[in-house]
Amino acid sequence: MGLKFEDMDILDSLGKIVELNTRHYKDDFDLDKELIPKLAISEDPEDRRLLWMSRPCGTYTLREREAYLEGSYENNVWRFYHEQTRDTVLAYALILKGVQDGKVAGDIYPLDYAAHVEQVKRLTCPIEKVEAVFEDGERLTLPYHNYKALISVLAQEHGRAKSIRYEPESSRELSVILERERFKRSYHAVPGDMKEYMDGLKRSTFRGKLKEAQAAAASNRKPSSHKKEPER
Repeated sequence: MGLKFEDMDILDSLGKIVELNTRHYKDDFDLDKELIPKLAISEDPEDRRLLWMSRPCGTYTLREREAYLEGSYENNVWRFYHEQTRDTVLAYALILKGVQDGKVAGDIYPLDYAAHVEQVKRLTCPIEKVEAVFEDGERLTLPYHNYKALISVLAQEHGRAKSIRYEPESSRELSVILERERFKRSYHAVPGDMKEYMDGLKRSTFRGKLKEAQAAAASNRKPSSHKKEPER
Protein backbone atom coordinates (compact mmCIF):
# COMPACT_ATOMS: atom_id res chain seq x y z
CA MET A 1 0.00 0.00 0.00
CA GLY A 2 1.56 3.27 -1.12
CA LEU A 3 1.06 6.86 -0.02
CA LYS A 4 -0.12 9.93 -1.87
CA PHE A 5 0.10 13.58 -0.91
CA GLU A 6 -2.53 15.59 -2.71
CA ASP A 7 -2.61 19.30 -3.61
CA MET A 8 0.88 19.95 -2.30
CA ASP A 9 3.27 22.83 -2.91
CA ILE A 10 5.45 20.68 -5.15
CA LEU A 11 8.70 22.63 -5.06
CA ASP A 12 8.55 23.27 -1.33
CA SER A 13 8.01 19.56 -0.65
CA LEU A 14 10.76 18.44 -3.03
CA GLY A 15 13.11 21.03 -1.57
CA LYS A 16 12.69 19.51 1.89
CA ILE A 17 13.51 16.08 0.48
CA VAL A 18 16.64 17.48 -1.17
CA GLU A 19 17.78 18.92 2.17
CA LEU A 20 17.53 15.49 3.77
CA ASN A 21 18.93 13.27 1.01
CA THR A 22 21.06 15.25 -1.45
CA ARG A 23 24.52 16.18 -0.16
CA HIS A 24 26.25 17.35 -3.36
CA TYR A 25 25.30 19.03 -6.67
CA LYS A 26 22.24 20.68 -5.17
CA ASP A 27 22.26 23.09 -8.09
CA ASP A 28 20.53 20.26 -9.99
CA PHE A 29 17.45 21.23 -8.01
CA ASP A 30 17.79 24.82 -9.23
CA LEU A 31 17.24 23.41 -12.73
CA ASP A 32 14.23 21.47 -11.47
CA LYS A 33 12.78 24.67 -10.02
CA GLU A 34 13.05 26.32 -13.43
CA LEU A 35 11.67 23.37 -15.39
CA ILE A 36 8.76 22.19 -13.24
CA PRO A 37 6.76 25.47 -13.31
CA LYS A 38 7.04 25.52 -17.11
CA LEU A 39 5.79 21.95 -17.37
CA ALA A 40 2.97 22.71 -14.93
CA ILE A 41 1.37 25.11 -17.41
CA SER A 42 2.05 23.04 -20.54
CA GLU A 43 -0.88 22.18 -22.78
CA ASP A 44 0.52 18.66 -23.23
CA PRO A 45 -0.88 16.46 -20.41
CA GLU A 46 2.23 14.26 -20.55
CA ASP A 47 4.40 17.23 -19.58
CA ARG A 48 2.54 17.30 -16.27
CA ARG A 49 3.20 13.63 -15.42
CA LEU A 50 6.74 13.33 -14.09
CA LEU A 51 9.19 11.08 -12.33
CA TRP A 52 11.57 12.81 -9.91
CA MET A 53 14.51 11.47 -7.94
CA SER A 54 16.76 12.74 -5.19
CA ARG A 55 20.22 11.15 -4.94
CA PRO A 56 23.18 11.87 -2.65
CA CYS A 57 24.74 13.66 -5.63
CA GLY A 58 21.95 15.53 -7.41
CA THR A 59 18.37 15.29 -8.63
CA TYR A 60 16.53 14.51 -11.88
CA THR A 61 13.17 15.56 -13.30
CA LEU A 62 11.99 13.22 -16.08
CA ARG A 63 8.80 12.90 -18.11
CA GLU A 64 7.14 9.64 -17.10
CA ARG A 65 6.08 8.78 -20.65
CA GLU A 66 9.66 8.72 -21.94
CA ALA A 67 10.85 6.52 -19.07
CA TYR A 68 8.89 3.67 -20.68
CA LEU A 69 10.62 4.07 -24.08
CA GLU A 70 13.64 1.84 -24.62
CA GLY A 71 16.88 3.70 -25.12
CA SER A 72 15.49 7.15 -24.38
CA TYR A 73 17.47 9.50 -22.15
CA GLU A 74 14.79 9.23 -19.47
CA ASN A 75 14.75 5.43 -19.61
CA ASN A 76 18.53 5.25 -19.33
CA VAL A 77 18.70 7.69 -16.40
CA TRP A 78 15.85 6.05 -14.50
CA ARG A 79 17.46 2.61 -14.76
CA PHE A 80 21.08 3.64 -14.25
CA TYR A 81 21.08 4.44 -10.54
CA HIS A 82 19.36 1.16 -9.72
CA GLU A 83 21.48 -1.02 -11.98
CA GLN A 84 24.90 0.65 -11.73
CA THR A 85 25.14 2.32 -8.30
CA ARG A 86 24.33 1.81 -4.66
CA ASP A 87 23.05 5.35 -4.24
CA THR A 88 20.23 5.98 -1.81
CA VAL A 89 17.56 7.13 -4.24
CA LEU A 90 14.28 8.66 -3.13
CA ALA A 91 11.89 8.46 -6.09
CA TYR A 92 8.47 10.00 -6.71
CA ALA A 93 5.76 10.26 -9.32
CA LEU A 94 4.39 13.79 -9.70
CA ILE A 95 1.11 15.03 -11.11
CA LEU A 96 1.30 18.76 -11.78
CA LYS A 97 -2.04 20.56 -11.55
CA GLY A 98 -0.97 24.08 -12.38
CA VAL A 99 0.45 27.19 -10.78
CA GLN A 100 -1.52 28.87 -7.99
CA ASP A 101 -0.32 32.06 -6.28
CA GLY A 102 3.11 31.52 -7.75
CA LYS A 103 3.36 27.96 -6.42
CA VAL A 104 3.26 24.72 -8.40
CA ALA A 105 0.38 22.64 -7.06
CA GLY A 106 0.07 18.90 -7.52
CA ASP A 107 0.13 15.38 -6.14
CA ILE A 108 3.19 13.45 -4.96
CA TYR A 109 3.45 9.64 -4.91
CA PRO A 110 6.51 8.13 -3.16
CA LEU A 111 7.83 5.15 -5.13
CA ASP A 112 9.76 2.03 -4.26
CA TYR A 113 12.56 2.97 -6.67
CA ALA A 114 14.06 -0.49 -7.20
CA ALA A 115 10.67 -2.15 -7.71
CA HIS A 116 9.53 0.63 -10.02
CA VAL A 117 12.64 0.33 -12.20
CA GLU A 118 12.14 -3.43 -12.55
CA GLN A 119 8.53 -2.85 -13.56
CA VAL A 120 9.56 -0.23 -16.13
CA LYS A 121 12.10 -2.68 -17.60
CA ARG A 122 9.35 -5.28 -18.07
CA LEU A 123 7.07 -2.79 -19.81
CA THR A 124 9.53 -0.76 -21.92
CA CYS A 125 8.39 -0.10 -25.50
CA PRO A 126 10.74 0.13 -28.52
CA ILE A 127 11.07 3.51 -30.26
CA GLU A 128 10.28 3.79 -33.96
CA LYS A 129 10.78 7.47 -34.79
CA VAL A 130 11.61 10.88 -33.35
CA GLU A 131 9.82 14.17 -33.88
CA ALA A 132 12.28 17.09 -33.76
CA VAL A 133 11.43 20.80 -33.56
CA PHE A 134 14.19 23.13 -34.73
CA GLU A 135 15.03 26.73 -33.89
CA ASP A 136 13.38 28.07 -37.05
CA GLY A 137 10.13 26.28 -36.17
CA GLU A 138 10.59 23.41 -38.61
CA ARG A 139 9.06 20.19 -37.28
CA LEU A 140 10.37 16.95 -38.79
CA THR A 141 9.82 13.25 -38.13
CA LEU A 142 13.02 11.19 -38.31
CA PRO A 143 13.77 7.46 -38.07
CA TYR A 144 15.04 6.59 -34.62
CA HIS A 145 18.03 4.49 -35.68
CA ASN A 146 19.95 7.46 -37.14
CA TYR A 147 18.11 10.55 -35.87
CA LYS A 148 21.18 12.03 -34.13
CA ALA A 149 23.18 12.12 -37.36
CA LEU A 150 20.22 13.57 -39.26
CA ILE A 151 19.65 16.27 -36.64
CA SER A 152 23.30 17.27 -36.90
CA VAL A 153 22.96 17.70 -40.67
CA LEU A 154 19.57 19.46 -40.49
CA ALA A 155 20.86 21.89 -37.85
CA GLN A 156 22.95 23.57 -40.55
CA GLU A 157 19.72 24.66 -42.25
CA HIS A 158 17.19 24.91 -39.42
CA GLY A 159 19.29 25.65 -36.34
CA ARG A 160 19.65 23.37 -33.35
CA ALA A 161 16.86 21.01 -32.29
CA LYS A 162 14.94 22.75 -29.50
CA SER A 163 13.03 19.62 -28.54
CA ILE A 164 12.63 16.00 -29.52
CA ARG A 165 9.78 13.62 -28.85
CA TYR A 166 10.19 9.86 -29.09
CA GLU A 167 7.39 7.90 -30.75
CA PRO A 168 7.00 4.16 -30.01
CA GLU A 169 6.34 1.45 -32.52
CA SER A 170 2.88 1.15 -30.96
CA SER A 171 1.37 4.31 -29.48
CA ARG A 172 -1.62 2.27 -28.36
CA GLU A 173 0.58 -0.10 -26.36
CA LEU A 174 2.34 2.77 -24.59
CA SER A 175 -0.97 4.48 -23.79
CA VAL A 176 -2.37 1.28 -22.26
CA ILE A 177 0.77 0.77 -20.16
CA LEU A 178 0.74 4.32 -18.81
CA GLU A 179 -2.99 4.23 -18.10
CA ARG A 180 -2.75 0.90 -16.28
CA GLU A 181 0.32 1.80 -14.21
CA ARG A 182 -1.10 5.16 -13.19
CA PHE A 183 -4.43 3.64 -12.24
CA LYS A 184 -2.76 0.99 -10.07
CA ARG A 185 -0.61 3.59 -8.36
CA SER A 186 -3.58 5.81 -7.58
CA TYR A 187 -5.91 2.97 -6.61
CA HIS A 188 -3.51 1.44 -4.09
CA ALA A 189 -2.32 4.71 -2.54
CA VAL A 190 -3.79 6.13 0.65
CA PRO A 191 -3.65 9.79 1.69
CA GLY A 192 -0.58 10.48 3.78
CA ASP A 193 0.54 13.18 6.18
CA MET A 194 3.53 15.00 4.71
CA LYS A 195 4.85 16.06 8.12
CA GLU A 196 4.84 12.46 9.34
CA TYR A 197 6.52 11.36 6.11
CA MET A 198 9.24 13.98 6.47
CA ASP A 199 9.77 13.00 10.11
CA GLY A 200 10.30 9.43 8.91
CA LEU A 201 12.88 10.61 6.37
CA LYS A 202 14.70 12.52 9.09
CA ARG A 203 15.07 9.30 11.03
CA SER A 204 16.18 7.22 8.03
CA THR A 205 18.31 9.43 5.77
CA PHE A 206 21.97 10.25 6.36
CA ARG A 207 21.45 14.00 6.30
CA GLY A 208 18.37 13.71 8.49
CA LYS A 209 20.30 11.78 11.10
CA LEU A 210 23.17 14.28 10.82
CA LYS A 211 20.84 17.25 11.33
CA GLU A 212 19.27 15.62 14.38
CA ALA A 213 22.73 14.89 15.83
CA GLN A 214 23.82 18.48 15.22
CA ALA A 215 20.68 19.82 16.85
CA ALA A 216 21.18 17.56 19.86
CA ALA A 217 24.83 18.62 20.16
CA ALA A 218 23.89 22.29 19.96
CA SER A 219 21.25 21.78 22.63
CA ASN A 220 23.79 20.11 24.92
CA ARG A 221 26.18 23.03 24.50
CA LYS A 222 23.66 25.63 25.65
CA PRO A 223 24.44 27.02 29.11
CA SER A 224 21.98 26.13 31.83
CA SER A 225 19.34 28.75 32.49
CA HIS A 226 19.29 27.85 36.18
CA LYS A 227 21.57 30.03 38.34
CA LYS A 228 23.45 28.32 41.12
CA GLU A 229 22.48 29.50 44.59
CA PRO A 230 25.38 31.27 46.32
CA GLU A 231 26.86 29.39 49.24
CA ARG A 232 25.88 30.67 52.67
